[in-house]
Amino acid sequence: MAVEASFAPPPKGRLLLGAGVFVLGWVVTLATASLVSASSLPSSLVPAVVFVGPKLGVLAAIAILGKPGFAYLQRLVFGYLKPPAEVSPARHRIGIVMFVTAILLGLLERYPMIFVRDSAQFSIRYSLSVDLLLLVSIFVLGGDFWDKVRALFFRDAKAHFPWR
Repeated sequence: MAVEASFAPPPKGRLLLGAGVFVLGWVVTLATASLVSASSLPSSLVPAVVFVGPKLGVLAAIAILGKPGFAYLQRLVFGYLKPPAEVSPARHRIGIVMFVTAILLGLLERYPMIFVRDSAQFSIRYSLSVDLLLLVSIFVLGGDFWDKVRALFFRDAKAHFPWR
């Protein structure tokens, strides 16, 4: 009962205001970082802005929502990002193809860049897209995949192959 009480929704007005302040903290941070990097100000300010800005938004959201309200908002937003434990065989195959493709593209990343004129801009886009593909593949593969990857780091872990 105490767990459910800690995730009780706050009043709607406070929830909207807290979520707005949280999002505004990130928007202001990204806008300020891009303005600082585009201006003649020293680029050493960008990490300070990027690390401090979201923290201020989070603190303001916690102040508005309270700790139980912020826990509710966090569960509401990030609850969708939690991958399911078991996935269908088709989803597993698609996830494996995405995962292996991302790893292979990451390994081969440097070689196509030799033939591209503006390789710096292309390299950043390419790297971001490969990283995004890898991240999405992990969510497609589900929670059991994390257990399989985690088992790689335990010497005593044994693989179990269910034969049909």
